[in-house]
Amino acid sequence: MDTERAALIDRFYEALTQGDVSAVLAQCHDDVEVYKAPGVIEMVSALTPRGRERVAHWLEGWLASWDLYEPRVEGLSEAGDKVVALLHVRSRGRGSQFDLEEDIADVLSMRDGKISGMRLYVSRDEALRDLEG
Repeated sequence: MDTERAALIDRFYEALTQGDVSAVLAQCHDDVEVYKAPGVIEMVSALTPRGRERVAHWLEGWLASWDLYEPRVEGLSEAGDKVVALLHVRSRGRGSQFDLEEDIADVLSMRDGKISGMRLYVSRDEALRDLEG
């Protein structure tokens, strides 16, 4: 993977960790979309957010549901315009006393040097299959 693409993805997840929605969206294409794989429980929106404004609203709601949300990139794999980010996430739901840790993955679609799509997975294997398929 070229260093520019890897740096963009690092900036994206760092901004997400900081809760900086503007910085997250700065890494995204104007018509960015967020998809959820089966098994991802949606707490914010039943519809697929499309475009910066709707994705910003979705992200604000998502981040508001956590006292702590720290995704750490453990690996990146790419095929064409898609990148799988293997993540270790440490989180704590709003008002909870319990930290959660899990290994998940996102498949990021890239266009014009920006993230144009995000598909969220609870299963790394499923995300890697999506990359290959």
